[in-house]
Amino acid sequence: MNHQELIDQGNQHRTENHPEQALKCYAQVFAEDFNHSAAFNNYGNVLREMGYPARAIPFLHAAHDINPADVTSEFNLAVAYLLNGDYARGWPLYESRWRFEHLDGTKPKLVQPEWTGQDLQDKTLLIIGEQGLGDQIQFIRFTANLHSTGVKIKLLLNPSVKPLFPQPAGTIVGIYEPGEDLGEFDYWIAMMDIPRVIGMTLENIAHQLQYIAADPVNANIWAGRLGSKTRMRIGVCWSGRKDSWIHQHKSMPVAHMADLIRRNPEHQWINLQMDATDEETAIITAAGAVCFPGTIRNFADTAGLMHHLDLVISVDTANAHMAGALGRPVWIPLNAYGNCWRWLTGREDSPWYPSARLFRQPRQGDWDSVVDRMHKFLSWFKV
Repeated sequence: MNHQELIDQGNQHRTENHPEQALKCYAQVFAEDFNHSAAFNNYGNVLREMGYPARAIPFLHAAHDINPADVTSEFNLAVAYLLNGDYARGWPLYESRWRFEHLDGTKPKLVQPEWTGQDLQDKTLLIIGEQGLGDQIQFIRFTANLHSTGVKIKLLLNPSVKPLFPQPAGTIVGIYEPGEDLGEFDYWIAMMDIPRVIGMTLENIAHQLQYIAADPVNANIWAGRLGSKTRMRIGVCWSGRKDSWIHQHKSMPVAHMADLIRRNPEHQWINLQMDATDEETAIITAAGAVCFPGTIRNFADTAGLMHHLDLVISVDTANAHMAGALGRPVWIPLNAYGNCWRWLTGREDSPWYPSARLFRQPRQGDWDSVVDRMHKFLSWFKV
């Protein structure tokens, strides 16, 4: 088998969630060709996906040294540093995302200059939401870091996220969605570039228990729908966006969530999975969960519901970020393979969300252990 065939075979093993077999293919290539950047990159990237970012970094560095123009190794190196908690090195390299795969060519092109740290006193800054809905909910916290600069902020957000902020407040003077007239502003910045510009690290990240609040009107509507509280209320979400390529690494089978519900009938379980299929809805309802179809149109509705929940159990989706931003207790089941950089490695807490507890698979595909552990923790959980 030639080197390209070995690379292709390794990629297929990776796609099929057989990382050890993938590593063998890549290693055979760079053992025979020390200048094969793709072999070093792919080997390092799989190590990172397996949860070994510190071991991955030297291989990704080698790939980038061999081919400095290759954005793939640069981006993967950024993600490895971020997963390893080395934000000082990770954020600058994360700028490479604008040249990588689906984001290539999507960096905003505006007449106004990009903000790279210029004095913001008496200036207006446009902060542009990017990537997923969860990313926008997570990174909107950084508007608070800019409060002392004397800046006025305009937010450009996804239409589902915008309703979380019905009225501009404080330093925020305008909230928009794509296609609306933004008016005048002096600088702009993509939301996920703010940590790089302000020098955010794990050591100086602000531990904000809550930075988003539910709209009182929506909260009152949900109070009426839910009725009088007689037992602990737990919201559940087991799947990410089904059209997302990373879905397989974030989601847990609905049967496992249903098992957790059946084992704990003393609680009131509420479905937060608004894109659930008919089959999933039937499974979760039969287990004992309550569904409210057609009631959630955007994250303002979600926030109104979560305001009344004692606990949210959600895989790595926007719902998990929403619960964390609201300061609600949230348990996040995590796959052992392909874990997102923001959850770091080897810890049960999150520096991003003080109210979060992480439940990691002990081995790839082992959701039974995760459910068993959450079941045990539910017997201790008090509100």
